[in-house]
Amino acid sequence: MTSSLANLFARRDLVRELTRSEIRSDSADSSVGVLWWLVDPLLMMAIYSLLVVGILGKGTSVGAPYPLFVLCALTPWKQLTVAVGRCTRLLRAKESLIKSVPFPTIALPLSVVGSSFAYFLAAFAVLTVAAMSWPGLSHEGRLLPLMQLPFLMAFQLAAVTGLALATACFGVLVRDLSNVMTYFLRAAFYLTPALYPAERMHAELVARAGEVTGERLFWLYMANPFASLLTGYRDALLFGRFLEARFWLALALSSLVLLAFGWAVYQHYDRRVIKFL
Repeated sequence: MTSSLANLFARRDLVRELTRSEIRSDSADSSVGVLWWLVDPLLMMAIYSLLVVGILGKGTSVGAPYPLFVLCALTPWKQLTVAVGRCTRLLRAKESLIKSVPFPTIALPLSVVGSSFAYFLAAFAVLTVAAMSWPGLSHEGRLLPLMQLPFLMAFQLAAVTGLALATACFGVLVRDLSNVMTYFLRAAFYLTPALYPAERMHAELVARAGEVTGERLFWLYMANPFASLLTGYRDALLFGRFLEARFWLALALSSLVLLAFGWAVYQHYDRRVIKFL
């Protein structure tokens, strides 16, 4: 059965049940369940804060408490790494099911994305409460920018879905893709404004390459959808301001292009990957 949009819609209940199954499986495999989605970013937040602030003496110029600044990046990034990491091995892991039962196989990566996004929402709710109640971080009169959050999350979901669909197929064709993606995502994390503000990268590029070339390089840098996403989450939660229109444009284009790319890749390979399993 092909993974066309019509077949997927007709079997939307299957996607929902598979997503629930993924959530139950995650909870069964961990003694703390959903809390791990908060504990893991919190541990990494503590490490980066100790390194950047405590040891290097940096991070005081970001305009917000550095632990929250980093946590705004680690929480959505975990959803990306979990979804993409699992999808690289997913179709091989479900080989017997795919070969024995006719169903739109695209439901499998979509269920992984859906379950990781559900956990992300739970962790992000805790992050939001922490940002709203952090001592010295006043949001009085600046709550309107929080309206950006659903749109940021929608673009995040689009970008992660596109990457997950593509890596699910390529994971069958390239056996070592899982290892490659581990290092790729690790490098990509440091190439996004996770530990520093995007404005810092802009200033460095302009200073080193000149105004015109620096601006072009910065736009190339912001073509990474997570560069705009992390900036947007911080603007909404920590600074009480709206993400710049140019960043919204970069985010919309890059995330929708990734979604279209992932969908096209999966439709192209779809049932062809069976012979590689």
